[in-house]
Amino acid sequence: MNLNKKTLPQWLTMIESFHPDEIELGLARITQLATRLDLINQTARIIIVGGTNGKGSCVATLESLALESNLNVGCYTSPHLLKFNERIRVNGKDVSDQTLQDAFEKIDQARETLALTFFEFTTLVALLIFKQTSLDLIVLEVGLGGRLDAVNIIQPDATIITTIDFDHQSWLGNSLQDIAFEKSGICRKGISNFVGDLKSYQLILAARPEFSFELNLIKTGDGEGLSFSQLTKLVNDDSINPNRLLLQNLMLAARIFQSIFPKAFSNIDLANVVRNIKIKGRFQKISDSPLVIVDVGHNVQAAKNLAHQIRKRDPNSSAKKYAICGLMADKAIGEFLAIMDGVIDEWYFVDLPIERAAKAQSLNAIYQQLNTGKQTHCAESVRQAYQQVNNGISKDDQIFVFGSFITVAEMLK
Repeated sequence: MNLNKKTLPQWLTMIESFHPDEIELGLARITQLATRLDLINQTARIIIVGGTNGKGSCVATLESLALESNLNVGCYTSPHLLKFNERIRVNGKDVSDQTLQDAFEKIDQARETLALTFFEFTTLVALLIFKQTSLDLIVLEVGLGGRLDAVNIIQPDATIITTIDFDHQSWLGNSLQDIAFEKSGICRKGISNFVGDLKSYQLILAARPEFSFELNLIKTGDGEGLSFSQLTKLVNDDSINPNRLLLQNLMLAARIFQSIFPKAFSNIDLANVVRNIKIKGRFQKISDSPLVIVDVGHNVQAAKNLAHQIRKRDPNSSAKKYAICGLMADKAIGEFLAIMDGVIDEWYFVDLPIERAAKAQSLNAIYQQLNTGKQTHCAESVRQAYQQVNNGISKDDQIFVFGSFITVAEMLK
């Protein structure tokens, strides 16, 4: 045993110290290294998934479709909730610490003095692991944006853009047109590029008219074929779709999978596919009595979806609904809280263990401007807030934890 070998936590501490502000933006550096390591040309079919919301749901559905078809599949997603290993999965299982440590070491040795961001480094780690594994399908989720995202060094067989909406404006631009331009940077000529809704489709066409013949708008209405009308019924069955994953995202995944693996798709059991989707933090129930649901929704579009899911879940319930909410400071906090306030009776705002997070007192001050008259509380942590809620709650009441991946991670811990 080599005592000088780094553990996974040591590798993560090292690459977390890399500051993107000190590194020139662009794909040239990572492309150079990936080419040298022969990571660009993977033997598996490749799908890149981008967009504002729904990326994780699409990736998880594609993974389930592949596994149901007895295909070997690798998935690269971000961020993680509890363990870094969640970001790189092979055949539905997180890769081991040892596999990651070996890949980190190889990338670090190969880069020599080349500067890489955290996400560039971890993307190369994922591509190396996938290259060393016999896979039929690789699904790569965009970390941020698309055009300059590290996964965009790979030439995909098809792409998905789930939605275009406001998020990360400091990186992607302050208009939907700018955001559409950045996110549609994953699109390619000569392949199928799937888009989740009409608004996003129109934004991408305006930003990149050169893709007018390669863009495919997913329609979730009738007339989509027998298997897709079946998918609609499955999505509305809580016993099969407990996480309330949206039809639009499942349809995107099914359509793109069908285009790449038509023979496998023709024999697929969609009920098993939906039932076996594994995804954390999307309308995830973690307790029955009282009901506790966690959701990583953190922008305005996600808030609209989450509020709709809460209303739809139990429209006639008189149960009191508590929120435990922590948000990043750079989000549209006032608009987010105003949307969620329609389904929440009492608020607990929390501090999060990350510098980018808004303080509980700041969230409360912004919320007070809505003049709702509802009771609010501030807590130093998610744990403290949950303990406070539990002190006076009845078994019929409901707790919703949302606002950030960090908020949900703290609750799951």
